[in-house]
Amino acid sequence: MLNAAAFVINYVIDMGASVMLPIVIAIISIAIGIKVGKAVRSGLMIGVGFVGMGLIVDMMNAEVGPAAQAMSERFGLSLSAVDVGWPGMSPITWASPIATVAIPVAIGVNILMLLFKLTKTVNVDVWNIWHMTFTGAIAYAVTGNFAVGILGVVIHAAISYKLGDLWAPILSDYFELD
Repeated sequence: MLNAAAFVINYVIDMGASVMLPIVIAIISIAIGIKVGKAVRSGLMIGVGFVGMGLIVDMMNAEVGPAAQAMSERFGLSLSAVDVGWPGMSPITWASPIATVAIPVAIGVNILMLLFKLTKTVNVDVWNIWHMTFTGAIAYAVTGNFAVGILGVVIHAAISYKLGDLWAPILSDYFELD
């Protein structure tokens, strides 16, 4: 039974972020009480957005790449990387093997920190868990150890929630939320 579940999870992950993330979002939405139709529609919209972002990043690389290459040759630079920003990195992150576990782990860290009164921050923005997932994906890629990757997610999540506590009064005052 465990092998069948692992096969299904790996099959979905192998389809890429534009398929995997909509499924994960739809499942989480249904689990928290969103109607099935609305949850599936939301998941599909995220999938379409990912495909669109991928097309834009590819097009940008095709157009900007030659200009960057010419600039590096002109100035004698050796540029070996292209910064694609979050539109390029988030789909890569969601396609990593750690992604399916990162969302529940980050939510779990938030719940545990709330229960133990270690934070007052409640993360309601599941999308921003990609940052924590990115940290875990890098840790996993560098070490080859899944547990180290998950530990990266946990540490990043805990720091994020504590920073939320730190900045809450400043932002509340700035936006006059009291």
